[in-house]
Amino acid sequence: MVDTAAFTNAAASFSTAAAQRQGTNLYAIEIGPTDDDVDPPLPGQMKISEIKSELDLRKVNYKDCFDRESLERRLDEARASGKADPSIIDEFNKRNLEASFKGESFEVSDEMIESSVGGDGTLPGGMPPEMLKSMMADPELVAMLRSPKMQDVMKLLMTEGQVALEEAMKNDQDTYECVQKVNQIMGRMNQG
Repeated sequence: MVDTAAFTNAAASFSTAAAQRQGTNLYAIEIGPTDDDVDPPLPGQMKISEIKSELDLRKVNYKDCFDRESLERRLDEARASGKADPSIIDEFNKRNLEASFKGESFEVSDEMIESSVGGDGTLPGGMPPEMLKSMMADPELVAMLRSPKMQDVMKLLMTEGQVALEEAMKNDQDTYECVQKVNQIMGRMNQG
């Protein structure tokens, strides 16, 4: 079985950080230290406004949530699935192309990554900001994440979740190979 959890985190986090570079409005919640030793707040420990802010960050609709319990449940589901707004990828491509035409490089700064952190201390998809920073430093991984096929895979994951990605991997060899390649690169990064 293929480990899609690492890919889920990479897709949502990479795209969210890229959106910050492009000026897309995403909202983050200030939460203090995000060290691995500090447990992120559970939705039950957050203010309702913080829960809604994180759902907005993830572009998850909560208009049908009429009480605290339903908002908490929706945020738990969003965190578990790694949902994010797929238009971020299109905006990233636009900004990347504009920079390329100007002869400039397009990079995601630490400030952009930090401003995308949600109420759980992670980026959409559950990835710690430090992991995304190290991913963005790997040229092979960045090139892979910029490929049209991989971006289609990321959009699928962001809109339909991990179950849909796993189903696509079973039915499409190219999708399977893309996810495997990202997992291999990330595996090497974690060992190094």
